[in-house]
Amino acid sequence: MRKTIFTTLILMIFQIGISQEIAESDLIGEWTFIELQDENGEKQTKIPLTRFGRDMGIEKVNRDSYIFNDDGTYKSFNPLNISYGTWFLDKETNELNLELRIEPESPYLPSLKKAGIVTKREDGFYYQKAVKKRILIFGTDSMTIADREEYVLIYNRK
Repeated sequence: MRKTIFTTLILMIFQIGISQEIAESDLIGEWTFIELQDENGEKQTKIPLTRFGRDMGIEKVNRDSYIFNDDGTYKSFNPLNISYGTWFLDKETNELNLELRIEPESPYLPSLKKAGIVTKREDGFYYQKAVKKRILIFGTDSMTIADREEYVLIYNRK
């Protein structure tokens, strides 16, 4: 019964979200990735990897932690990578929009330009189209973000 209630709650959250008023100032600071959970609230360290509807194997879960600055810039990092970019919050949808900064010397830049997913800004850098991350539950010291389909990401403020 408990499992059914939890599953129903998670499905409702994915469908409608929890109506919360979040301001950009609420997000400023460092947010540490804690874990990825499935629809049953169980921590998952490996999940099926699917690309374009095809099974690509098993993904070892590795998600970014973030530092959101009040000037609209961010740093994302995990044990394998560090990235920078700009961010803003869509208050109507509670979606965090992350625009990854691409260095002008990046070997990937020509293919990103060809795909039409980057634009050059006045600062001389290129920025990728925003990746949207929907905030499902927000508290002063923790937040839950929608990941793929039946998964959620748990973050704590550092």
